[in-house]
Amino acid sequence: MTDRSDPAARLVLIEDHTLVRQLMGVMVRDQLGLTLVGECRTVAEGTAVCLREKPDLAIVDWMLPDGRGFDIVRAAASKLPRTRWLFVSSNEQEHLVREAISLGIHGFVLKRSDLTLLRMAVTKILAGESYYCPESSRLLVESLRSEASGVGSNLTSREREVLRGFARGENAKVMAQRLEVSPKTINNLLAQIKEKLGESEPAGLVRYAIKHGYVEEP
Repeated sequence: MTDRSDPAARLVLIEDHTLVRQLMGVMVRDQLGLTLVGECRTVAEGTAVCLREKPDLAIVDWMLPDGRGFDIVRAAASKLPRTRWLFVSSNEQEHLVREAISLGIHGFVLKRSDLTLLRMAVTKILAGESYYCPESSRLLVESLRSEASGVGSNLTSREREVLRGFARGENAKVMAQRLEVSPKTINNLLAQIKEKLGESEPAGLVRYAIKHGYVEEP
């Protein structure tokens, strides 16, 4: 027998990929018996619809054409105390899960998860619980472990800025002009960063920067 949530529960879907949004809509209507009151594809649309409809649940994609789904929570959550939030994402970065928790988001499911997990997340969240899928929970544990080990925590603010620029593809000359220092200083800072992080290869620095939220994964 298919589990069903409260048929009176009202839902808003905010997802810019039409096929994904339509498939989720079919699931929540036909399998969970929810009432779909809004479908959106941008931060601006999603914020407006959530404020207008005051849904019981909003399922939100983390990355949208005009910004991040988290922007909707920041703009609307304080005005929607009864709305619960479930985020989905294809970006598997530790800092995303930590940010979701800090914003009070009730659930997080990675898009490579099985559909069964999404159904479970919806059901549990509407029942007043929280649900973070196993993979997102693993990312959180890894983030806490990295923090506890102190890896990268001793980077100076200037070193972090250089790491951010390096991961974005800026060369030493461009970073030197932007930060108003010499290219030699940039190269020295990069050498210090490599030593502190224990990363000798450029690709390793880029992976570290993406993993820890210095830049967003493309």
